[in-house]
Amino acid sequence: MIRIQNIKLSLDEDESLLKGLAAKKANISMRDIKYFKIIKKSIDARDKGNIHFSYIVDIDTILPETPKIIAQKYSRPQKRIAIIGTGPAGLFAGLSLARAGFQPILIERGSSVENRQKAVSQFISERLLNTSCNIQFGEGGAGTFSDGKLNTGVNSPLNKIVLEEFVAHGAPEEILFQNKPHIGSDNLPNVVKNIRKEILSLGGEVYFDTTLIGIKTDGGIKTDGGIKTDGGKITSILCENEKIFDIEVENVVLAIGHSSRDTFQMLFDNGIMMEQKDMAIGFRIEHKQKFINKSQYGNFAENIKLGAADYKLSSQASDRGVFTFCMCPGGTVVPATSEPGAVVVNGMSNFKRDGENANSAVVVQVKKSDYGEGILAGIDFQRKLESDAYIAGGSDYSAPVQLVGDFLRNKESKAFGEVKPSYSLGAKFYPLHALLPKEMTLAIQLGLQDMDRRLKGFAMNDAVLTGIETRTSSPVRVLRGENLNSVSLSNLYPCGEVGYAGGIMSSAMDGLKVAQIIKEKYAI
Repeated sequence: MIRIQNIKLSLDEDESLLKGLAAKKANISMRDIKYFKIIKKSIDARDKGNIHFSYIVDIDTILPETPKIIAQKYSRPQKRIAIIGTGPAGLFAGLSLARAGFQPILIERGSSVENRQKAVSQFISERLLNTSCNIQFGEGGAGTFSDGKLNTGVNSPLNKIVLEEFVAHGAPEEILFQNKPHIGSDNLPNVVKNIRKEILSLGGEVYFDTTLIGIKTDGGIKTDGGIKTDGGKITSILCENEKIFDIEVENVVLAIGHSSRDTFQMLFDNGIMMEQKDMAIGFRIEHKQKFINKSQYGNFAENIKLGAADYKLSSQASDRGVFTFCMCPGGTVVPATSEPGAVVVNGMSNFKRDGENANSAVVVQVKKSDYGEGILAGIDFQRKLESDAYIAGGSDYSAPVQLVGDFLRNKESKAFGEVKPSYSLGAKFYPLHALLPKEMTLAIQLGLQDMDRRLKGFAMNDAVLTGIETRTSSPVRVLRGENLNSVSLSNLYPCGEVGYAGGIMSSAMDGLKVAQIIKEKYAI
């Protein structure tokens, strides 16, 4: 196999030229090439006068052999394996275990993705919040309503496996080679549904609208100086839908995401070891997508091949890091609360990314020392800010907003300029500079001005900030050891965004890792 790097195509050239260019670079005749595959495609916009596509491809004069896979056999545990949560971590753990013949049970507090879409639509149209089924909770997890961005900083062979599974279940094939792949919130529901269908076809079960409310153990949890350590195991889980019932379990995968606050409380009450962790909070910032395109692509901004431009910015202008997160080109700001009397925002975009605005979280580091005492104090910190944002927005789930220029000057906004907020439940002007602790407000103000030096106009007066973004990650981590099981209970496997992942890809990969550890326990 020959890997050819840095093949360039201008915006006017067709992708059909790639094979010939690769053959020329490899000094191989076109007619001798039997195998050709695009490995990576990216936009090179470093020189605004010469924006082009850059490719990495594999070619060969022979067809590669299909690797022989020897199927591993496993013994079946006497009791079921339960997976709590059907976000990326839970779904990929469930898929892996189902294919190995374990017939897992997936427990999801929210609804199927079809019914979840109805619940979200009802909240937007009627302001009726379903606290168990919303943009945070339900099949597919929070990522289902956040553009489906698949970029990750985790370097692992599992990355390719996850992308291939998404394509096999209905995602666009180009995510296999795009530099910044995304599925789109319009495509994700179908992909999620197809993964569920395969799990069911293999004998797995999915319990929707069902919440984990308790665990029963064998009484073997050890205590060492008041700290509970490993030694015990879960014998059954207590669940609630229309009734309360027990499920006897062999293993439990805890893939509850970052917002199942009642479950964190239940685990804490049961002595499961957890620790505080840093997180980030802030706002959504919106610009016209045309402005972002012009900033990134210059005179090529209207070229249809380039699509909607994105950005990724960070700043160390203060002693707290400030960075953009979950950037949604051509997207909208969405209501992402899971609790009544709270406003939480997130961003989403469809596959075409053809909306009028671009939005991104612009957030500041929150340190564990900011929370106060108590393992779950970070949750209380989040709740206070979300409640304050609800009141600031008028106590009807409208969101508080402020122009960036006014935020930088600590001044109240009076009227929108060119950029209008896309938040679907309405917006109310409020001095967001007074919503956060002063040191965090100052850090974001300094960060915005610093970022503006690299993306000129990022801190323009008319850009809009919408509050509040608090669910970037969990403020608490359920501790696990080298074998990925809880340090308190030997058959409990914390997984994904309970402290071990930060997005769709890393969560899915963590689900696969946990599933592999469980499978190895039963390998014959």
